[in-house]
Amino acid sequence: MKKIIWISSYPKSGNTWTRWFISNYFFNKKKVDTDFNILNRIDKFPPYKILQSLLKEKEIKENPYNISKYWHQVQLEILKEKEDFVFLKNHNALVSVEGSNLTDERFSLAFIYLVRDPRDIVVSYSNFDQTLTLDKAIERITCESLYSHVSKKFPLDVEILGSWKFNYNSWKNGVEKVPRIIIRYEDLINNTFETKLKIIKFLSNILNFDIDIDHIKYSIQQSDFKRLQAIEKNHKFHESSNQFFNAGRVGQWQNILTSHQTRKIENFCKDEMLELGYL
Repeated sequence: MKKIIWISSYPKSGNTWTRWFISNYFFNKKKVDTDFNILNRIDKFPPYKILQSLLKEKEIKENPYNISKYWHQVQLEILKEKEDFVFLKNHNALVSVEGSNLTDERFSLAFIYLVRDPRDIVVSYSNFDQTLTLDKAIERITCESLYSHVSKKFPLDVEILGSWKFNYNSWKNGVEKVPRIIIRYEDLINNTFETKLKIIKFLSNILNFDIDIDHIKYSIQQSDFKRLQAIEKNHKFHESSNQFFNAGRVGQWQNILTSHQTRKIENFCKDEMLELGYL
């Protein structure tokens, strides 16, 4: 029985913020003030514990794309879990590597895809990873080839991202039979309640549950960006070695990127940016 609900995005697009909201809505019915531990209710794909039981670090060192051989095996393990549905965080593109698809309708119940203005992603990326200049961040999100990232902290953690537009288009168009919703980061910021209500309505249609408006409001309060910044200030975020909840602003690129840098992003991502209302 398919049961995976994917929360996917390009990095620095509001994925962790959205996970916090969804985790509170589904797994904090007693309304207990939450810290970073609530995020453990939504694991990252592929779950690291499962990976450790299936492959060796040597395989990833030889070729990071070897991770694709285990995608379906990992999902078969997830289907064995007792829960009726499982949320998974993900930054991989909905891609096929040497005949191995990231997922398909056998495993997947629904897709939630979060998308953000690529100009702001570049700024956020560079702020988060201080070894990454703005120009290198631009190269990364506009790469023509399939780009992969291997975590230094967790050597089995491989993300096959592609460019920003490749990642977006893959989740917009891939595995047609799976229902999906595309959420703009900017709407999460500027129209928070209506946008998060939209997410819950989508999930209600998939999972057949009654919507609790009061609990949506509570979950929004628990995942308020300033609250998360305060928690991170006092308790180190286990998923990051740098400050994770930094500015979260819309349009910060306007005061940071040069005209040349801006044009490079806009030329590469023009069609998708027009489609999403970024141009």
